[in-house]
Amino acid sequence: MTLRQRCLRYTAAVVTGIVILGTGHSSALAQSPVQPILLRGGLVVDGTGAPARRADVLLQGDRIVQVAARVVAPAARVVNVRGLVVAPGFIDPHAHISAIAQSPDAENFLRQGITTIFNSLHSLDQPHPLGTFLDTLRVAPNTLWTAGHTWARKRVMGTANRAPTTAELDSMSALVTRAMDDGAFGFGTGLEYIPAVYAERNELVTLARASRRPGSLYVTHLRDEGVALEMALAEAVDVGRNSSQPVHVSHLKSTGRANWGKSTAVLRGFDSLATRGIRVSFDVYPYPAYSTYSDVLFPGWVLADGQDSVSARLARPETVERLHREMPSIFLAQTAGTAASIRFRTLPAAPQGAGRTLAEYLRNRGLEDSPRTITSALIDLQRAGGFTATVEAMSERDIEAFLRHPSAMVSTDGDLVRPGQGFPHPRSYGAFPRVIARYVGERRVLRFEQAIAKMTSVPARTLGLTDRGVLRAGATADVVVFDRARFVDRASFTDPHHYADGVVHLYVNGTPVISNSTMTGARPGRALRRPR
Repeated sequence: MTLRQRCLRYTAAVVTGIVILGTGHSSALAQSPVQPILLRGGLVVDGTGAPARRADVLLQGDRIVQVAARVVAPAARVVNVRGLVVAPGFIDPHAHISAIAQSPDAENFLRQGITTIFNSLHSLDQPHPLGTFLDTLRVAPNTLWTAGHTWARKRVMGTANRAPTTAELDSMSALVTRAMDDGAFGFGTGLEYIPAVYAERNELVTLARASRRPGSLYVTHLRDEGVALEMALAEAVDVGRNSSQPVHVSHLKSTGRANWGKSTAVLRGFDSLATRGIRVSFDVYPYPAYSTYSDVLFPGWVLADGQDSVSARLARPETVERLHREMPSIFLAQTAGTAASIRFRTLPAAPQGAGRTLAEYLRNRGLEDSPRTITSALIDLQRAGGFTATVEAMSERDIEAFLRHPSAMVSTDGDLVRPGQGFPHPRSYGAFPRVIARYVGERRVLRFEQAIAKMTSVPARTLGLTDRGVLRAGATADVVVFDRARFVDRASFTDPHHYADGVVHLYVNGTPVISNSTMTGARPGRALRRPR
């Protein structure tokens, strides 16, 4: 038998499920009768940062069987991907998907090439019991979850502005323990938000210790992302060290014009920690504006104990005068310094104002744009239920510095959105392609392969996903195929409802969820759980 004949016989054995090349172990899924898929002739960017190369990729069941210059697979369905990029499915390390059971296709994420989403739960409610929820979840992308601090605190203490009693702390610890035992990947905090803002060190360390498991993380939205950024990072490192867990910072940024340029000191601090064996990772979304609740524009003391209590406080003249003294500095620390930097997403007091800026809101009411009128308007809107907004607050220079760092990965910080509904931040539609189009293509901040690694192997390694984030034999078949020339974000702050363009094929666990640029309706996503 010739060498070529032996190779053909061996490859036929592979694609009919007898062996899996390069894995060193057998798999029941390798016995699957599902027809193998051969992605022929694409530009393979394997996720490791290695140079792109022309290669074929063979999928069988939920696994990548072979990546080689030429794969011979007579039984496979051949998909011609010449001229297209083939990469590991993108992993989003921070997004808001608590309602994914009601939006199971998560199309705005899939259209960005995202196959796995980490719901790090810094401020939203957590399904409970988490294990029962995950058992029944049937969605298109893979998902991961944390044990949410805000959810646990609200469940036990409401929005009280005080330290927990011993019994309350025990109850929160039990909730965190249950979620971790159900497979959560770590403990998630959102310390800038009510009621987590009231939590002190002992509470955080105690709950983080309750979450400690092999491979678990302490995941945090920092207490402050501007004036006190360095102190907030020190607090996060302290919680991680005292719970013996690596720290992951969600959407690292330096907000407020007065704080621009802090990336240099912050990244120098991360490098110093690394030399001492202290691991801190972070994700970044590629926009100079964040999206949040109006709460962050107020001092925490005024927001405790629910909306009725807040409205009552805001009706007192002495409270209003105190806020006029305190809020201007908060406004400067949280924004680019002008009323035009706040663009309403939802505005219960004036729904027609969604999509418009605070400057327009003032102008339409014949009010001047001054610190006192801004504070008065914010107080009135908060009394009426508050609002959500996108807020211009970051510098391009800091974004680029953060993206370049070896520990950085790309995130959306996005929501589950649908065209025409609400007024979302464009990151929900376009964060990942924006990195490729803007920071690789236009600004040349990153190499193409480097950017893909920050979307794939870097988050996979951080989260402990050993069989995802790379294109290699034996890895899970999460694969994106896209046209680099067309892979761009279409959403903007003034016109956000546009899916990203350029994803031609997308496979989740070997099943196509996008085929020839069309959603298939398949929901093969897995609720991933931290390995025990």
